[in-house]
Amino acid sequence: QSGHYGRGSFWSHVPMGPPDPIIGVTEAFNRDTNPNKMNVGVGAYRDDSGKPFVLPSVRAAEEKLLSQNLNHEYLPTHGCPHFRQAAKILAFGEDSVAVKENLVASAQSISGTGGLRIGGMFLNKFHSSKQLYLPSPSWGNHTPIFKESGLEIKSYSYYKKEKSSDCDSALIPLL
Repeated sequence: QSGHYGRGSFWSHVPMGPPDPIIGVTEAFNRDTNPNKMNVGVGAYRDDSGKPFVLPSVRAAEEKLLSQNLNHEYLPTHGCPHFRQAAKILAFGEDSVAVKENLVASAQSISGTGGLRIGGMFLNKFHSSKQLYLPSPSWGNHTPIFKESGLEIKSYSYYKKEKSSDCDSALIPLL
């Protein structure tokens, strides 16, 4: 009885989300029986047996973190200050006036998806425009995340098969 009310599940009214076309590449790979196939979809690097391959640099970073014997204390609300500062420098450059004069705000989220949701809600609440432009194609979860944040989604193209990139189409919505 726990978790159920009457005949259906407590969550039976929640609709299934749309399939993600990019994740669909990996699903198609998994269904393919060709022994010479190569997974070019999303995910980890793979070895010849299809198992995730962890780069030596990632292993070295893991070992460095483990050797620091961190205390696993909760972070401040906006995240780790050292991480946030390093992210600002990575995004804007160490010599950036915006970084040097502390004009860039930052917050750390638990994931890309969580960060998008927080960012969408922030834009909806504090920005005058409720329109957000997303590239097409984009990840399948981006549009619903931003729509659920109360934003109106517009799209722009940035890719053409015959050219690889399409700067003209990407810039047109901005004019």
